[in-house]
Amino acid sequence: MAVQFRSQKYLKDIIDGTSIGTDNYFVEDNLKVVAEASKSLFSDLCSVYGTEKLTPDILNKPSVVKAQMAEWLFTAVQLMDYCCLPLMSSARSRIERLQEEKIEDQRDIIRLQNDLISQKNEELGQVSKTVETEMKSFSSVLQKNCSSALSPRNIATAVKSVKKQEDRSKELVVFGVQEEEGECLDKKVVKLLENLDEKPRVTDCVRIGRSAAGDKVRPIRFSVRNSEQVHNILRKAKLLKDVEGYKSVYISPNRTVEERISRQKLVSELKKKRSEDPNSNYFIHRGEVVKRTT
Repeated sequence: MAVQFRSQKYLKDIIDGTSIGTDNYFVEDNLKVVAEASKSLFSDLCSVYGTEKLTPDILNKPSVVKAQMAEWLFTAVQLMDYCCLPLMSSARSRIERLQEEKIEDQRDIIRLQNDLISQKNEELGQVSKTVETEMKSFSSVLQKNCSSALSPRNIATAVKSVKKQEDRSKELVVFGVQEEEGECLDKKVVKLLENLDEKPRVTDCVRIGRSAAGDKVRPIRFSVRNSEQVHNILRKAKLLKDVEGYKSVYISPNRTVEERISRQKLVSELKKKRSEDPNSNYFIHRGEVVKRTT
């Protein structure tokens, strides 16, 4: 087998040093030939000695003639000297070059980042000066003309209004859920939302208004974690009309008095247009009654 190894043209070219590759590196085909030669040599040894694992004691058996052992040893030396060692050396050289290129690339990146940071700092400095100038001018006008608007009481009122608006954006109101003595509103709301495939964390459930005799049912107000959950629930609320036990139940945002009045006007206008033009499709969109076009 070793004779075949030495007679293979490509390995002979490698040994002669004339065909290692255009860039003096072992290419993939070279590696395959070296691997096949090494595997063939190991297979011959194991076959002759009748084992799958070679040890010094096994190789020391006198069952192989000196000439065959010399041929195997020569083949192994050729593989190591002309193939494995040059391959490791060239691999090391390439790794070193790649490391140097990586370091240089990192230096270029850091240099570009520093240039970008310097440019951004310069732009921010200019913006800061402009803002500072405008703020001084604005502050002067406020001090002269709007001193009362900046009083602690007015500021506190404004902050409180914003806080209420933020809380309201996380609240919903349910109409039409039957009122029962000793009821658990949290469970009722959670069960209702499960029909919409929504399972938010529900808090602050309460009936709105005074308890009244008769069939009048007070609406339920409750809160969820954020306005996105409110949007998802409102988007699916129309599905309740197809759920048994909830056909007369509907959900709306927790509107202010002004918003409720405006909404009532829109609903009245919507009903009027639908009555006057029953063949068209009217709906409320962004505070207006609009006609759907096809």
